[in-house]
Amino acid sequence: MADLLIVDDEETLLATMSLELERGGHRCQRAATGQAALSRLETFEPHLALVDIRLPDMDGLALISRIRELGHDFPIIVITAYGSVQSAVAAMRVGANDYLQKPVAMEELEVVIDRVLQNRRLKDRLDVFERERMLQRLETGATGAERAIVGESAIMKKVMAMAGKIAEAPPDENGYLPTVLITGETGTGKDLLAHHIHDLRASDGAPFVQINCTALPPQLVEAELFGHEKGAFTDAKTNKKGLFEVASEGTVFLDEIGDTPLGLQAKLLLVLEQRRFRRLGGTREREVRARTIAATNCDLTDMVAQGRFRKDLLFRFQALSIELPPLRERGDDLFLLADYFIKRQALRLHRDPPRLSDAAREGMRRYSWPGNIRELDNVLQRAMLLQDSSTIERSDLNLSQADLAAAPPGLDEIRFPFEKEDCSLARVEQRLLEQAIAFCNGNISEVARLLGVSRGSLRHRMEKLSLSLQPRKLERR
Repeated sequence: MADLLIVDDEETLLATMSLELERGGHRCQRAATGQAALSRLETFEPHLALVDIRLPDMDGLALISRIRELGHDFPIIVITAYGSVQSAVAAMRVGANDYLQKPVAMEELEVVIDRVLQNRRLKDRLDVFERERMLQRLETGATGAERAIVGESAIMKKVMAMAGKIAEAPPDENGYLPTVLITGETGTGKDLLAHHIHDLRASDGAPFVQINCTALPPQLVEAELFGHEKGAFTDAKTNKKGLFEVASEGTVFLDEIGDTPLGLQAKLLLVLEQRRFRRLGGTREREVRARTIAATNCDLTDMVAQGRFRKDLLFRFQALSIELPPLRERGDDLFLLADYFIKRQALRLHRDPPRLSDAAREGMRRYSWPGNIRELDNVLQRAMLLQDSSTIERSDLNLSQADLAAAPPGLDEIRFPFEKEDCSLARVEQRLLEQAIAFCNGNISEVARLLGVSRGSLRHRMEKLSLSLQPRKLERR
């Protein structure tokens, strides 16, 4: 089903084509002159146009040229009773996508329309993939990465079960899928989980488009999301679709949503609530048919308290949220992931995968992995690039001694002066949390890292014990 603009001065043919194409599921708007067609385009952006060459007020080729000059890039099929090789070549030169000679059988016309629309969809998806590669290069210099979620720990099984339920969540009464928020520390694989949720629900070939809200300036992020009209700003030479438009029936992934400026957050909230948007410089409202998944390594609740994130936008995302645990909480998943990265790197280097020595495994187990899975991958890549033996030793990993989990800085300075009659487990936990909060000056991320728990788990424990982040005076002896 597509929006079509039909331009022809033969009223009977115009009515017949519109009727037949609407029976096939398309939505048609008609124009009997070139000027009428241009007027339609002020408020209507078709997926495809059918244009006759001979019109009463202007040549059809001149109309096509004018359409392209205005920045419209939708496909155009020329239909004429005065066909020739020369006119066909001329039509292609000014921007037509196909050429048919009258009389045209409706079956043939519908086949050509479907083919041209399919070619445009393929082109749009290629543009999306190229845009993704460009954005990835801006962010990390990467050109792409394999998608794989490796893990058998209980906490990851719980995460994957929750992801499955989120993917299966039904659309609302208007057919829209709910938004999703993925939280977790840097390097935990939030983009992989977003891909996984998309793959579980989306149809084959549905686009997954990603933008890192930190890697690009705010003005460019807005243009990437919503698109722009020709002349909207200095470099806007043509109309351009935004990610919300090209991701129709697919997924838009907003990575590091916490870094978006407040002005853009307000526009994003309207899009999520009303499911409509306008291109930059445009007046026509367009419908959003894509699911939105956002991710952040920030504590959005703290950002709301600091006035850096909108509370209403946070509520919109919190409806369906999932937290990825840090690598240090995933137990033996550490070595499953290590084996996966070693085998993948060995394939790239055309060599047999080396084994990890017992000392290397012990060092990895004690290490806190502040960069999580991304750091693990980089550490193993470096070790394999710098040595070619059959065993990776602990020294090959070059792990920072400051991040060994056995002795977090300053933990040995905290004392717990309990009385014998007041030494219940709940009381010990409460005093530990109070002193850890004081030691970290109320920084919840530092408290979570110090105690080796996720921020979500820490908040749950604090709520259970009615604790706040206001640090109390720390007792030291």
